[in-house]
Amino acid sequence: MAEIVQGLGGTARERIDSLRRAGRFFWIDLSADEVTSDEMRDALGITPHALGPLLEFGRETPPSRKFHADGEHVVFPFTAFLEAEAAEGGVVRLEPLSVHVLVHGDYVLTVHRGGPPLPPLLSGYTPAGRSEQYVVYAVLDAMLATAFDALNNVQLAIEGLQLASAEIVGARVRMGTLREASRRLATMRRQLGPQQGIFERIGQEIGQVSGLEPDSEHYFDRIHEQLNRLVDAIDAASDSMAQLVDLRLNETIYWLTVVATIFLPLTFLTGFFGMNFGWLIRRIDTVAAFALLGVGLPLLLAVLTYLVIQRRGSPVPRDPNSIERAIGALARAGVGAVPRLVKPMARSR
Repeated sequence: MAEIVQGLGGTARERIDSLRRAGRFFWIDLSADEVTSDEMRDALGITPHALGPLLEFGRETPPSRKFHADGEHVVFPFTAFLEAEAAEGGVVRLEPLSVHVLVHGDYVLTVHRGGPPLPPLLSGYTPAGRSEQYVVYAVLDAMLATAFDALNNVQLAIEGLQLASAEIVGARVRMGTLREASRRLATMRRQLGPQQGIFERIGQEIGQVSGLEPDSEHYFDRIHEQLNRLVDAIDAASDSMAQLVDLRLNETIYWLTVVATIFLPLTFLTGFFGMNFGWLIRRIDTVAAFALLGVGLPLLLAVLTYLVIQRRGSPVPRDPNSIERAIGALARAGVGAVPRLVKPMARSR
């Protein structure tokens, strides 16, 4: 397996120098919060014009401005979905982490701001005896696999919502899951869409990096194809979400119809007994009777109706684990399958 180095401490610096002298290709993973640009330039020989996009994590900067290629370095943004926390039932919530990748003839570098180190969390790494381009491909493919896992979580939650769409009880819980699924799909589309747009060129530039061992396989075309399939799957899931929103709207209309149906006979009764019958007039002959029957009872009905409608229509607080709870409920009910969790990857030091 290719060597993995984490950080730029004294031992790591010595190991990097040793690997480069021996001509061995390696993967180094860094946290931008723990290293400086000067340290990266001194330890890895990264030029200033490559360091700029490599350390630019601002959301206001377009993804195309984070791409750089000069024949010696290729810098581009990528996304990994890493474990945030586990909900009830043990289903892990996966949240996106922006990762900047630099490909050099001697190494592949991943830099991220915050989050855990990438090597222990990414599965399916490089077997021995493969080319340097395959090492880069394996790192990117492992990160892309986590995006498929995150999408699988959302798809399982949508499946559960579709199965429960005919039920009325628990609508507020389903609405919270619906909103969280919509947020995750929108986040994934925003993160992965730009990568899909520029990765074809990225693959071409990686193949032209000076000193990077060539390979007859078109590895980066595979990454581009997987990105295309992933974005198409996200769009398909969004279409399913639109259908669920329509079902939720129909459910709201149902409850409004129920309220209208309840008040229809009440309206008839109030209109009937509002007529000036002598029997009724002779019995409402005190202020207390008027206040109780003429004012208090209608007010009580109005307040009760308002409370019922307010309870069903009040904003649902965001529950970031609502999707994982829905998946856990599916698993306990024997419907579908809990998605494969990201397993720690063996590291070589």
